[in-house]
Amino acid sequence: MRVGVIGIGNMGLGIALRLLERGHTVAVRDLRPDLERIAAGSGARVLPTPRSMAAAADLVIVVVVSAAQIDEVLGGPDGLLAATPTDVMVCSTVAPEDTARFADAVAAHGGTLLDAPISGGPVKARAGTMSLMLAAPEATRLRHARVLADMAAQVFPISERAGDAARVKLLNNLLAGVNLVAGAAALAAGERMGLDPTALQQVIAASSGQSWITDDRLPRALAGDYAPRAHAHILTKDLTLALQMLQAVGETSPFGEAALAVFRAACDAGWSDWDDGVVLEAARRRP
Repeated sequence: MRVGVIGIGNMGLGIALRLLERGHTVAVRDLRPDLERIAAGSGARVLPTPRSMAAAADLVIVVVVSAAQIDEVLGGPDGLLAATPTDVMVCSTVAPEDTARFADAVAAHGGTLLDAPISGGPVKARAGTMSLMLAAPEATRLRHARVLADMAAQVFPISERAGDAARVKLLNNLLAGVNLVAGAAALAAGERMGLDPTALQQVIAASSGQSWITDDRLPRALAGDYAPRAHAHILTKDLTLALQMLQAVGETSPFGEAALAVFRAACDAGWSDWDDGVVLEAARRRP
């Protein structure tokens, strides 16, 4: 299938390389030429604008950071909606109301939007083993079934209403942020008690306090490895969106609010571009 990928950062590059490996024709676009060169070296075609990609792809996968960036990808002077109608898969984590707005814009142009946030990190994106939450019409799911299967080991059909997959992703990331901050706080407290934090982490990983995100992040953090697989500012943004979503329907999350405070402290300390496991450093600073 002819696939475009806009935004080949930590997750998008893995997706593009995976789809190339699976035999798809892939075009890419990013603001960073170094990443475009990596993709081109594996056989991707580099295109100058989203508009040029619309004519070259049956499905355009958008993996940028924010709703504002998606607005530019879709509606900018050289955006997707200035060219041939095409289906658009939004894999970014954004507010549900923004996803619904994007779906309306794509539909008005003759295409269909797949609300398809992803989870699992860069390694799983490259291996095609991540999970994908999907809200889209059944006919659209079937039309792109092979690409979906090649991208993700688990595709979770949520509904046909754009925005529902975004809601599920934000609730998942809310829990991920809470778990990561709680795990970091436990390790920092253990250090202050004189415990070996590596031994403590290993016990937690094999016991009832285990969670995937602490298993993935905290061993690297304990080794002082904060090279960004997932930037701290991204989960800060996701927690903010999740709490705003809950507030809009009269829900609250005290644990989420506490986790967001720790993430904001990490970003305020100058660590926003570090791996989000850096919340361990923020926990170590707490009295």
